[in-house]
This record gives sequence, structure tokens and C-alpha cells, in this order.
Amino acid sequence: LTLTLPNLIENLSKLMPKSLPKTDSKENFQAHLYVLILAGGGGTRLWPLSRENSPKQFTKLFGGKSLFQLTVKRALKIVSSDRVYVSSSAKYLAEIKRQAPGLHPENLIGEPQRKDTAIAHGLGAVVIHHQDPQAVVINMASDHLISPVSAFVKDMLQAAQAAFAGKFVTVGIHPTFPHIGMGHIKIKGNIGLKFVEKPPLLLAEKYTASGNYLWNANLYVWKAKLYLDLLKKHAPKTYTFFPKIESAIGTDKEKEVIQLAFQMAPSISVDYAVSEKLTNFVCLRGSFTWSDVGDWSVVWQNLPKDAAGNAIIGSRGQGELIGLNSRNNLFILDKQLISLVGLSDMVVVDTPDAILICPKNDAQAVKQLHQMLKEQKLTKYL
Repeated sequence: LTLTLPNLIENLSKLMPKSLPKTDSKENFQAHLYVLILAGGGGTRLWPLSRENSPKQFTKLFGGKSLFQLTVKRALKIVSSDRVYVSSSAKYLAEIKRQAPGLHPENLIGEPQRKDTAIAHGLGAVVIHHQDPQAVVINMASDHLISPVSAFVKDMLQAAQAAFAGKFVTVGIHPTFPHIGMGHIKIKGNIGLKFVEKPPLLLAEKYTASGNYLWNANLYVWKAKLYLDLLKKHAPKTYTFFPKIESAIGTDKEKEVIQLAFQMAPSISVDYAVSEKLTNFVCLRGSFTWSDVGDWSVVWQNLPKDAAGNAIIGSRGQGELIGLNSRNNLFILDKQLISLVGLSDMVVVDTPDAILICPKNDAQAVKQLHQMLKEQKLTKYL
């Protein structure tokens, strides 16, 4: 089933929540369009290069740019800099200003503590809603690789137009393999039927083979008010402080109220809080390639390689590598010489105080290694 956007909106009009006011379809949705970038993650699977004080989204891995800088660049293809907001841990705001000096300081939202994505999306939504009650928000994660950008921009503008009509909209990704680490979206044409949490392998294989499921890339587009209403309905413990936050914006009580909200709110993702409670929403198929840079194997996949399939970059540009009969490896060099013989399909990450060596196929387990360091109180390495 392929529908033009006007027909899609018309055919899905019955899905609009009755409590939402109707909007003037002739009004230019781009006059109310904003981008919210979430940049508060810890990036534990890219340890030891990604650290608590400088997580993966701010690490320059691809073409001398960080994932955050690439995300900002995409955002500025959609809206002007005064329409780009960033929600991140308060301790990262100085780094955000260094990496993206063109963003407006008043649009940088400091989260007092890490409480997952439901409240982070909500804080961004309430700040933007205070600015524009008709605001449509394109939500972007700061750790994705996307190309071509032109296709991404086209798809997100289409999604934003549907969202302006009052729809909950997401853009799903065509699965290229059975992925147990990705949430899925069951679809029928451009209608999303339900969100499904990360499936076991046998189920992921069925989903991929059926053609009826897309990967959930958390590319959400919604009216700020709609998301706040959905939180109120499905996650009231997360929502409860948002009216107080909006009333306090611009006053000397703002930071205090936000601090209290984060202290009291549960730690829960947007998927569990809202998405998985929904049926019959708009789901568009992304026409771009997409990677969630979630572990070192994904980094290897997205870097240029030599004739033997080795991807080699230097975080400081001074390290050296000499190898014999070694193929399909990822090497992150620091300052010293790394020499190897007969190494294949491995990850080697060299940093001043820690070295990681692991098979690419076990790259997801780095998160467990990170947890072990925490349990053994080796926090100086985190």
C-alpha cells in the first residue's frame, strides 16, 4: 500500500485522539517546526574511548566529526539554528557549546541526572511547547549515522506534516538482518499497528522474513502537546511535574522544579512509557541508510577499510600499527605502536590508561565489562 501524504492524513483522520483540537490544514507546518536532539547517553558499549565525562556522541570517530556534530548538521538542513534544541546532561553542556557554537545557548536544556528517554523527550517537549503551543518536534538521537542526508530531510519533513495534523508519527527502518537488539514496529502500509520490544532470535528471523516489520529507530515526530498528553495518560509519574516546569520556565524557580522532577520521576524509556501502549499510528518507511552506533562492530562497518578489511583510526593521530596476516579488524590507535600477527575479526582500542581487545562478534558484551569495572570500584577508568 502506497499513499500520498494528503491521502494518508485523510485516511488516518479517524485515528486522531478526540481530545486534540483540529488544526488548519492550510497553515504552513514548517512555521511551527523544531528539532530536539537527545545527547545525554553514556555510550558504555564504546568503552574505553567513550567515558562518563566524554561519551561516544562527542567522540570524533567519523571524518573528524563527532556523532553529535553530524546530528546537528542534519538538523540544520531542516530548521534554522534558533529552532534546534538539545537536551543533555547538564555536565555536557560546555562540550556541546564547544562542538556546536552556532546553536543558541538558551536552547540547550540541562538534565540534572540521567533518567532515560521518556522524561528527556518530555522536558524538551515542554520547553518547546512553552515557546510555541503548536510546535511539531522532530526528535533525533545524537548517536546515529544516516545517509544520504537529503533523503532523511525529505522523509522527516513528510513525517512532520503528518504530525502537524495531530498524528503520532515515527519513521521506521527496513531491517537488513534479524536484529535482537532492536525494537520492531509491525506495519500495514503506512499504518503502524504496534511497537514490539527487542525480540529473541527466532522471532526476529520471522519478523524480517515477513516484510511486515520495521526497525524502531526512535525517529519520533509529534506535536509537543500530543506527547505531553500521551505521557499524562500512559506515564503519569513521569508527566506529573511538567505543568509546574512550564509555569516555572524563565523564572528563578526553573532549575529547582526541574531538579525535583528528575528526582521523583521513574527511569523509563519512551518506548516503555508511551510507544508500546499505542496502536494505529503513522509509520513511514525511511528511504535512507541508518546505523545506531551501538558497539565497536558498527563502528568498523561504517569506517573506510584497507585492502585486508582493517579499519584504522587514531584518536590522537600519533599511534602506529604494524601487522602481518591480519584481516577485518578495527584498530583505534593512541600514541604507541601496536604490532600483531594473524589477528582477524577483532577490536583493539588503545587509550592512555586502558586497552580493549575483543572479537567483533562480542562487541555488545563491552557493556557488561563496563558494569564489572563499576562493581569492582574501578571507576577511575569509566
